[in-house]
Amino acid sequence: MKRRIGWRWLAAIVLCLLAALSEAKVAARRAAEPRKVLVLAERGGLHEGFTAAGLEWLERQKERFHMELTVLNSAKDIGKGELMKYQLVLQLNYPPYAWSSAAQKDMQRYIDKGVGSYIGFHHASLLGEFDGYPMWDWFSEFLGKIRYQNYIADRCDATVQLEDLQHPVTQGVPRTFTIQEDEWYTYDVSPRRNAHVLANVDESTYSIPTDIKMGDHPVVWSNQKKKARNVYFQFGHSRSLFQNRAFIRLFENAIQWTLEDDGQQAKDDGQQVGQEGYPANYARAPRFRALVHYEPHAEEAHVQFDKQAIEFFRKLTYGEGWLMDVTTSLADYPYERLKDYSIIISLNAMPGGKAQRDAFEQYIENGGGWMGFHASAYNDKGTNWPWLNEFLGCGTFYCNNWPPQPALVQCDTQQHPVTNSLPQSFVAPASEFYQWNPSPRKNPDVDVLLSISQKMYPFGLKDVVRWGDFPIVWTNRKYRMIYLNMGHGDEGFIDATQNLLFVNAFRWVVSRDPKGNPFEK
Repeated sequence: MKRRIGWRWLAAIVLCLLAALSEAKVAARRAAEPRKVLVLAERGGLHEGFTAAGLEWLERQKERFHMELTVLNSAKDIGKGELMKYQLVLQLNYPPYAWSSAAQKDMQRYIDKGVGSYIGFHHASLLGEFDGYPMWDWFSEFLGKIRYQNYIADRCDATVQLEDLQHPVTQGVPRTFTIQEDEWYTYDVSPRRNAHVLANVDESTYSIPTDIKMGDHPVVWSNQKKKARNVYFQFGHSRSLFQNRAFIRLFENAIQWTLEDDGQQAKDDGQQVGQEGYPANYARAPRFRALVHYEPHAEEAHVQFDKQAIEFFRKLTYGEGWLMDVTTSLADYPYERLKDYSIIISLNAMPGGKAQRDAFEQYIENGGGWMGFHASAYNDKGTNWPWLNEFLGCGTFYCNNWPPQPALVQCDTQQHPVTNSLPQSFVAPASEFYQWNPSPRKNPDVDVLLSISQKMYPFGLKDVVRWGDFPIVWTNRKYRMIYLNMGHGDEGFIDATQNLLFVNAFRWVVSRDPKGNPFEK
């Protein structure tokens, strides 16, 4: 009797092992299968340039995003249940009215039940009565309970402004960027009240005079009430969009976000994993290059900080996750060479002479990244570089404390990626801190992240600062930059909190590279 029970247990164990092996094979097969994507592409007419370029671009991205593309030029003949086999429906300018009744019903279930995901462009919001078709009320509700009203027929350029900087679709995208030659639809109401807005268009920046405006004019949004991940982009008229780095990054992010499946959540413990199923995103090659610039003949306290900073950043390259070059002069770095770097780290140094300044300006204006310390932003009436003030978003040097001393600093915001892991306040190591006039805080494009606490006043022993706004870390949203006023003496890297600030700042600037976030690769 005991022997038969033992055999039964053994048989049960074998059956469990076989079942587990079968499940593992099925899971592996599914992981190896490409994600099926249905592209509804409107062909011909005014939007042909964008659609053709979009299809060409998607074809080049198939392997990168592990996609299998099915392209249809009409939704009139989509049969019952056909949509359900796709993980993503991508509406490449196809309008929301010429659909078969079966496709409409399935699309509603597809989105409402979260069967798959959705990305829509431009013509997808042409909601109303067109070509003899009635308005699809469900689709209007899906896109924010809107009805198409008008458009700028002559087409024009305009500035798009991001609103949600934390959403996966907006990661690595400049806070503001230009979309060229688009039609800019208007609706009877803003979708804002029924959808989560990711970006809007600044109607004051239209490149032609027009009275066709909404006031509040969202252009990228997502309906978070739906189970399906979804995002709609109002632009999508010109082929030139596929030469626009900001647009391409938005499209890439949207594909990556919408194609993420439940496998991104670990099966048992809730740990987030990457697309390959690993808890960490391991670099297969150096992710990016950084150029460190310092002046070896500057005052001794600055050189002390610079040498320690070089060693600090060099340790962050361990494993060759990224590559670091060091230079004492930018004379050998014209723009054509600078553009190969994701970030320039200026340690108490700035470009010298017109040629270096011109190359640096071109690098920054074309999306280059910058992390500056202390004297790298020093400017007074004799600097004669107006662009630097525009770049920094502040006035000229005003005063400083002396001698160097520790300072109680406060986070002006803990919502920014640079500061969200820092305490509300902490004591920064001894340094000489600069004050600026006017303060960068007065610039609407500047986000002040850290300031000297008002509790420090009077601040200093020889040179005493008695009052004033005293930001020491900020970023100008018009550029991919951050400035940190620390950088004097040999105590800059003795504090773990300040070191964390430096790493956060460095990583944040690099993550916003228009060429793509290297940490997601």
